[in-house]
Amino acid sequence: MPSKKKNSKQPDFTLIAHRGASYDAPENTFESFDLALALGFDNFETDVQLTSDGRPVLVHDDTLDRTTDSTGLVSETGIAKIKSLNAGLWFEGPDDGAGIRGVMAYPEAFVPTLDEFLERYAGKAHVHLELKSTQPDLAAVSMKSLKQWGWLDQHTGDSVAPGLTISSFHFEQLERSIALMPNIAHGWLLQKIDKASLAAAVDLGLSGIYPNASKVTKKQIDDANNAGLVVRTWGIADSKAALRRAYRSRAVGTTVDWPSKAREIIESL
Repeated sequence: MPSKKKNSKQPDFTLIAHRGASYDAPENTFESFDLALALGFDNFETDVQLTSDGRPVLVHDDTLDRTTDSTGLVSETGIAKIKSLNAGLWFEGPDDGAGIRGVMAYPEAFVPTLDEFLERYAGKAHVHLELKSTQPDLAAVSMKSLKQWGWLDQHTGDSVAPGLTISSFHFEQLERSIALMPNIAHGWLLQKIDKASLAAAVDLGLSGIYPNASKVTKKQIDDANNAGLVVRTWGIADSKAALRRAYRSRAVGTTVDWPSKAREIIESL
């Protein structure tokens, strides 16, 4: 079942599985991404940052505390240690989830490297890769992996799968990344679209601008579209109201932890 749904009110609205199907399985693990694909969502978002020895890994937080059985900063931990960690023991599958339910639902999940991830999903998904940290080498290291696994030759700029879009909250990372990969679509994650952010995005040559779903308005999106920028949202969290707001604002899509439930809500509008 495709992730892009046709609807008389909104022709194209893409539900992007946020860190995979992260409501239903441990975020940023193969279990979460595999489940997203199995549920029919071929767009997913993930986060990359560097270990102490410069290896790109998929972890959202700057520490390992929340999502693994260890503690400490990702940037101060070596790849050998990170690859020894469990990334599923913390997770309890919800009773209304689409994955395995209950405690110890995913006892063998681990932290993927960017290379492992790119190899596994090449040709299968449109990946929205967020440059998570401010590490100066992050864009260059990520580009090396993307090139190695053929991702720089895939579709870019929208939700067509397979494909690639790069995003970040950090404008300086976008500057580094777009200089290295000018043919890849880049989007700026921010709280709210305003005139200054639109001007900065256009000047840098970004393809998109991605505001918080709870703050987005139709006027913001019209202004961005008129400036040649695509708008999708983030920050849905557990809010059905934020999802409906994003959809009705005419954004092209949103990241969401619970894409299966979101699909049902969108289809009912």
